[in-house]
Amino acid sequence: MRIAVTGRPGVGKTTLCLKVYEALKDNTNISGFITREVRDGGRRIGFRLCNLSTGEEVWLARVGEGKVRVGKYAVFLNNFEKFLDGIDVGDITIIDEVGPMELKSRRFVEFVENIMGRDGLLFTVHYRSKHWLIEKIRKQFSLYILDEFNRDKITEEVIKALEETG
Repeated sequence: MRIAVTGRPGVGKTTLCLKVYEALKDNTNISGFITREVRDGGRRIGFRLCNLSTGEEVWLARVGEGKVRVGKYAVFLNNFEKFLDGIDVGDITIIDEVGPMELKSRRFVEFVENIMGRDGLLFTVHYRSKHWLIEKIRKQFSLYILDEFNRDKITEEVIKALEETG
């Protein structure tokens, strides 16, 4: 089972990933990472990555100037690529997310390409991106489009489908 979830920012993609992780972690070798929004005074200032196996966290991007940018964010490719060294592929692997910031890393693109043929994958993909890798995921994976009305039902479906895989 290979599942991709997409939807507007803030709709619950990362929450879905965390619920899947919590539901399956005791009975399955589950790995990967989630991307957390960081806010200050109600404003989004950046994104931190969290390794689901180790709890390690690093900055992916933050508002400001930098060599690599996506919109108003400086992307910390060195942090991200070192972080990827600690990501194992489990019976179920969660990658939250495949989006414009992550795709600035050639190493990340290769990592995703290398695991795409496996079963037990849950990816979140950027809602509007037309990047070739995201298009490939959309075509090859079971794609769910999350919104405020279906997110609980889809979370249950994804857990059930991955339970059978793991």
